[in-house]
Amino acid sequence: MNYPDVTWSGAVCLGPKICCDGLCPSSAIRVQSHIHIDHLDQFDSSKGFQQILMSKPTLQLLNSERNADLPFRNNLIGLDYGSIYENGGLKVSLFPNGHMLGSVQVLAELEGGRRLGYSGDFQWPIDEIIEVESLVVDATYGSPEMVRRYSQGDCEEQFLRLVGQLLADGTVYIFANRGVLHRAIQLLYDNVNCPLVGNERLIKEIRVFRDFGYPMGEIVSDESNEGKEAIKDRRIIRFYGYGDMKPRDMEGRNVIKLTAYFSRQNNPITEYSSRAFGVALSDHADFEGTLEYIKSTGAKLVITDNTRGGKAYDLANAIVERLGIEARPSSNIRSRNFC
Repeated sequence: MNYPDVTWSGAVCLGPKICCDGLCPSSAIRVQSHIHIDHLDQFDSSKGFQQILMSKPTLQLLNSERNADLPFRNNLIGLDYGSIYENGGLKVSLFPNGHMLGSVQVLAELEGGRRLGYSGDFQWPIDEIIEVESLVVDATYGSPEMVRRYSQGDCEEQFLRLVGQLLADGTVYIFANRGVLHRAIQLLYDNVNCPLVGNERLIKEIRVFRDFGYPMGEIVSDESNEGKEAIKDRRIIRFYGYGDMKPRDMEGRNVIKLTAYFSRQNNPITEYSSRAFGVALSDHADFEGTLEYIKSTGAKLVITDNTRGGKAYDLANAIVERLGIEARPSSNIRSRNFC
């Protein structure tokens, strides 16, 4: 394999010893960029024989969910941002990328000094940007059509207004993947006057966010007496995350589905019915932000991740045409449409 690249299984390989967000059996080291499920592929297999590096917040979040054995393993290593982990001539550093608590950019300096990087999912702008020769970049918003015409501040205001309107009619059910769900809770803190109800897993995760300085409101457990009484009152906000047991019948209920992805350039809210809405509370850089990030890294070669983003070919073409930087989609999938 030529490094960097992405394997058929989706592992991002930055060198012969190091992979990210997937399992490459020949790599002694795995880096976990964050806790979203699409980046945790074969994590349980990795923990059996690899050194797994991650930020300290990510380690604490994983421990809060999978605490059966993780706290007792010495091969899971939480790193401070910017610190250097060394292993036989390989140096690894992690830097925050704004996607969610604990999410990181990965910088790997190989023997001989070659610097390779991986963005993971990232927001834009970022305060501290890795400087690399070659980069594997997330391609979630890799198409020139994927440019927001609204700010995240506008999205947040519209989300809060929508929640307020629906609360006047009773309980609001909010569905979202992790990260986006936590962000919604942070926004609702001090902005609504009703109980926030969730399960024990969510409550444990919120404690981790608080430990790292996030102002998060109290969540009432749906298993507690207080939570059961609040549910009866029917003026609450109830949260459901990935893997939670969902209500079977949602007909006639007020529902907001939060997504990290946006499908409309000019409006973050999609109305499915008078009671059901989608909100693009995105935690990803859009197309223009992705290009700005790539340019800022100084990379001379860019590999666009074909596993998770879906726009790897479009992004690689844009990097070549607009930035004049050598680029190609990761070799786990090929296309004759690439220039």
